[in-house]
Amino acid sequence: MSEPKVEAARYPLRAVIRRTGLSADVLRAWERRYGAIRPHRSQGGQRLYSDDDVERLVLLQRATAAGHSISEIARLDRVALEGLLAGPTRFRTLPSTSDTDSFLRRAIAATEGLDAGALEGALKRAALSSGMQPFADEVLPRFLRDVGERWHRGSLTPAHEHLATQTVRRVLSWIADAYDPPADAPRLIVATPASEMHELGAMLAAAAAAAEGWKVLYLGANLPAADIVAAAVQVRASAVALSLVYADGEPALREVRETAGGLPTETLLVIGGMAAVRLERALAEPRVRVLPDLDSLRATLRQRRLDQAPIAAD
Repeated sequence: MSEPKVEAARYPLRAVIRRTGLSADVLRAWERRYGAIRPHRSQGGQRLYSDDDVERLVLLQRATAAGHSISEIARLDRVALEGLLAGPTRFRTLPSTSDTDSFLRRAIAATEGLDAGALEGALKRAALSSGMQPFADEVLPRFLRDVGERWHRGSLTPAHEHLATQTVRRVLSWIADAYDPPADAPRLIVATPASEMHELGAMLAAAAAAAEGWKVLYLGANLPAADIVAAAVQVRASAVALSLVYADGEPALREVRETAGGLPTETLLVIGGMAAVRLERALAEPRVRVLPDLDSLRATLRQRRLDQAPIAAD
């Protein structure tokens, strides 16, 4: 979120409390812990909020009252928050089995009909209704597994599978773009190494990192180690995340080791995906952290931010 203009930041904390119904403690927690708002500071150190800040806080208050976790929505931009509020009210952290089944039926029907618009709409509604984290961890993997199984059985053709994959790419890009990281957010580079053509895992990682408040530079699939290192150095990335799903054996190990060896010592390198877990023992590289799932990635990125965050005075 961009800093409000000085002339527009005119409401003190007590006025914002009256207008939003949020307590001072909640406002401070949303600001410090989640980066939901970045008020201007007067010369005397007093928090001052703009009209845009107040409107954003009202949207966040309505969304949390509807059951959405502030940790999931704190960095969504205004358009995404309004879309969230236009969807079904959610009073639980995870989608119910019946909700997920309903989403999947609509998504599969759209896939079978080769209706990209209907499929994209179904997936976006699922993300807004269930929450970004449950969508990425539960709903989307179930959809992709279902498509893959139907393709292997012959009930879906390669055209259907390609439609589903391309639509998922667009939805994951939409999720990542919905987050507005602060100007001083740490940088994360996400890619797949050379010979790894499967990029949906990398896109899931990029969306998860964006939701954690990182500024993500997504570089796509099949990128040589030298190019990953050069990009990380140029943007001063705090971390690099590589997804390995099918790339295996000595070539994959060589790419990961070359990336680890080329990165600055202060840059964290994490790898994930089915092949990454298989390679972990053979890798034996202390500078590489193997993460088994998206939750591990989220926890690692949160800790990384905490470790690097300056101590701020009130």
